[in-house]
Amino acid sequence: MKFYTSIAGYYDEIFPYNPAQKKFVESFDAGGNGSAVLDIGCGTGNLILNLAGSFDTLIGIDPDKEMLRLARLKALGFKAERREEAEWLGNWVFLPKGMLDLRSEFVPGSFSSVLCFGNTLVHLSSLKEIRMFAVQAFEILKPGGYLMIQLINYDRIVDLGLKGLPSIENEKIKFERIYSYDPEPAKINFQTRLTVKNSGEVIENEIHLLALRPGQLKGIIKETGFTGLQEFGSFGKDPFNMDSQPYIITALK
Repeated sequence: MKFYTSIAGYYDEIFPYNPAQKKFVESFDAGGNGSAVLDIGCGTGNLILNLAGSFDTLIGIDPDKEMLRLARLKALGFKAERREEAEWLGNWVFLPKGMLDLRSEFVPGSFSSVLCFGNTLVHLSSLKEIRMFAVQAFEILKPGGYLMIQLINYDRIVDLGLKGLPSIENEKIKFERIYSYDPEPAKINFQTRLTVKNSGEVIENEIHLLALRPGQLKGIIKETGFTGLQEFGSFGKDPFNMDSQPYIITALK
């Protein structure tokens, strides 16, 4: 996908590893013998690699081959830096697959946790595709396994008519995020402008996102057969409310 390929080299500057995600996953899945985690939309692999050691098997999938190339390079360095503890590190693999490839790629009951963080899910184009994803995620989870999803709180975005999210800026980059609204109510045009400060390079992109509301996602997950649903407004498990920027939901098979 051009949108992500063009910014892959700066992805870790824009979205650095968040240790709270690791703690969040581990609080639901204790790991141990036979544990396996699937990270959907794994990007450059930060979460997968930082979960190594807690789980037996870690698989990251992403349709963007440049992201996966960088993830594999990072994995080589990660293991080299940890030679002394290598026997405790889990096995990981990165695969060029998408969100609707789960049934064709993995056998039923493969995973103790299926993760879909980083607003990844809204790159699907319709509620029908969201349902297809939920069904496939249910199938590949073990009984007692967890589905964990994080996206932007689109109730807040759409109801307030927000024109974008705050820019991300550090000494190396500035990443601007702008919204405009498609005539089709369920779609948002997401425009980004990445400025690389040392070179002055500017990379602009645009992509359509599905304005998936929390209530819609919660309803689909329930319909699929998941139970024990919990909603959060942060990876620190703050309560979810209208003012929350992220929406995080977990569910049990």
